[in-house]
Amino acid sequence: MTRYHPGQTNAELTAAATLQTEATAQGLVFMWGQVLFAELRRVWAQLDTEEALACEDKLAAQVHVLEEATASLGQLYDTVGRSCRRFTRQLQSLHG
Repeated sequence: MTRYHPGQTNAELTAAATLQTEATAQGLVFMWGQVLFAELRRVWAQLDTEEALACEDKLAAQVHVLEEATASLGQLYDTVGRSCRRFTRQLQSLHG
């Protein structure tokens, strides 16, 4: 039979509650990704149909949109990656 110390149990419960809060927040991260992609699709479609822009200006605008998308997607990637690593560590600690 495993002996638990009150401080250890309290710390584990606090860590589990914190982890569950973070897991719940992942839904918001995924919604942020959906909003980001929807906005990128909208802006890209608007640029595609814009006939008043010169070809060079349109291309410059598209490059700008892609640069902003890359930065935002990088933040999304980092956020999801941190959560994945943390969840993996927690899962490993539960199994070992």
